[in-house]
Amino acid sequence: MLTPEILSYIIGIVGLGGVIFSIWNAVKKPTDDLEIKQVVANKDLDNKATILAQKEMENKASLLAQQVVLQKETYDKKFAEMSVRLDSIDAKVNDLIATSNIWHLDITKILTTLSTIIDERIPRKVSDKML
Repeated sequence: MLTPEILSYIIGIVGLGGVIFSIWNAVKKPTDDLEIKQVVANKDLDNKATILAQKEMENKASLLAQQVVLQKETYDKKFAEMSVRLDSIDAKVNDLIATSNIWHLDITKILTTLSTIIDERIPRKVSDKML
């Protein structure tokens, strides 16, 4: 049965187990805390790196958008200048065509008048008239 010796032996073992558990817990707890802190720090570092990478990508995208806008404006200006030049060339060609048409009409009138004068003044042979 339970004698005082056995009872003190059981209390001693339980007490020794409690002391061992306390020592083990005192050694293990800082290690667990350190691991938890390390995991939290790694997550924070990953989050910060992700945020920095995202901001960098946003900055690059913004810069690229600005470059595209500037390039578009440059091309729009060049196309506007080319359009003005082409309109000027079209106007010059139209003037040239009109001048050429008038000149051809004047030459045709002059040649017709000369042909009429020549026909009236120089008699042709009968065989030439048939041609």
